Amino acid sequence: MLRKVTLSIDEVEANDILAEDIFSEYRFLAKKDLVLTERIIELLKLRKVDELAVFIPADSARVAYDLSMQRTREYEELFEPLLDEKEPVDDYQEMVSQLFMTTLENVVHELRYGQILKSLQDTAYVQGVFEKILEKKHRYDLLIRLKEWDEYSFVHSFDVFVLGTIFARYLGLADIETLARGYLFHDIGKVFIPQEILNLKRKLSEDEFDIVKMHTTKGYELLIENNEEDIAYLARDHHERFAGKGYPNQLCADEMSEGVQLLQIIDGYSAMTSKRVYHTGYGATDALAVLYRDRHLYNESFMHKFVECLGIYPVNSVVLLSDNRSAQVELVYDLFPTLPKVKLLDEQTSMNLPLNYSVKILKMIDYRVDSFEEIFNLFVEQLIRCDEQNLRMHYSKLIDHLHPKEIVLKIFLPAFRILRLLTREIQTDRTKYQNSILILKKLLEEQLNVLYMDYQHEQTTILVVETSLRENFFIKLLQSILYIDKIVPFFINPEDEQRITQLMNHCQVNVAYFIEDELTVEKRVRPMREGTFLYYSLADIEEILVSLIGMSMKKFSFEEKMQERLFSTYKA
Repeated sequence: MLRKVTLSIDEVEANDILAEDIFSEYRFLAKKDLVLTERIIELLKLRKVDELAVFIPADSARVAYDLSMQRTREYEELFEPLLDEKEPVDDYQEMVSQLFMTTLENVVHELRYGQILKSLQDTAYVQGVFEKILEKKHRYDLLIRLKEWDEYSFVHSFDVFVLGTIFARYLGLADIETLARGYLFHDIGKVFIPQEILNLKRKLSEDEFDIVKMHTTKGYELLIENNEEDIAYLARDHHERFAGKGYPNQLCADEMSEGVQLLQIIDGYSAMTSKRVYHTGYGATDALAVLYRDRHLYNESFMHKFVECLGIYPVNSVVLLSDNRSAQVELVYDLFPTLPKVKLLDEQTSMNLPLNYSVKILKMIDYRVDSFEEIFNLFVEQLIRCDEQNLRMHYSKLIDHLHPKEIVLKIFLPAFRILRLLTREIQTDRTKYQNSILILKKLLEEQLNVLYMDYQHEQTTILVVETSLRENFFIKLLQSILYIDKIVPFFINPEDEQRITQLMNHCQVNVAYFIEDELTVEKRVRPMREGTFLYYSLADIEEILVSLIGMSMKKFSFEEKMQERLFSTYKA
């Protein structure tokens, strides 16, 4: 039986289980139920953690060292004389201070913040800036308006404020307090965006995204109305990108201030690493990798500096160590992101950075971006091995920033073609191929849900398919292609031809596509009074799908491809 006790860090042993989350200087270090190791204990000592609440066997001799009971008695003796004393309190100041502290606990996590807010002095500085900003009551009212409209947007804005304020000070930018105020209110325009759109548990449709984009100009106007003209441009321009790739005004780099260029990086990092209703949030290194992949859209010098400010260096970072050796980051540990494993470039050997920081990363030199092709090759490699866990890691990187339509055309179809070639040409084990297809099908079904939620059809088609075949991988893939072409598929069983023709008439289509495992009739085309029945085998569908690889979405037409396949079959 286990008992919860509080022990000094020197009494804690490997294999003890954390009984509470660990915080140090408002920073989250480790989660409850973590099994401690010698390395973790040593690192916690370096982080100046003096004691821990842990679960240990109830009959352990260490129970006698429980500090909690002794501390309870000490606190009672200490505070007893003060119970009747009352000091005047500024209610508004206390409310602002409480808002800062409670929100800070929601965002500050070592896995996201790294070295930022490492000291109490930094925390006190940011708190002082926050309280000074909200000395004017109308600003507090604006912030609470955002909080009550959309809690996530408020927390994200606060997160950007904290990260941006520390980073601006790190860069030595001028007028930090004004920038900090702009960062706190950069998303204030979200109060004009319908809550049903802000709370969607899926990616936005194009129309919905157009509505969300309005928060930049709406926020600008709202800040002007509230006499915040000096920061309104930060609300308007934080989604601009270099080379005119952003919105709302497609600005170029020389049209954006340094404060805006800093905000663009922080805003993206915060959004990616925060938990949302539709995703759990990226790890810091994955978020930084995405930013570096799109480095042409940002101030790359600021990106290097932000990584140095965080002290979290993504995998593939080329860095300079404090002993003047150059290295490339090989592995970032989830629990200790500031102490990665690096490969020494001159010696071609690997090492873990020591816990005592006797050797540490001094600065960022460069970042080597993995191309889409390289990640896709790793994805396929894991697919062939049927390693679903590692495969999903590469898959999540591939689909980031891809439109759902592109995911089908650029990932599923090429991956299927490679599996098909390996099986047919190189004679890969058939069972292994089937297992790989099952994994691919599972991912495809998840993607179908996304496509379905984003669905805006313009046409209808009738697919006559036996119920038993509808779970077939090729049918699922065909269904996703139909969604891409904005066609809603109606599935129906082949027994009742009268019902089929009635549905054709109702949907105002003159063709029904019969798909069978193998064709049992020689005739491919069957004219009917109400229209035409076209017959295909699963092998036909497979060939149609392969022919789509590399095709532009704009040039794609489902009807043309189906009929093209029919004519090519006749010629053969």
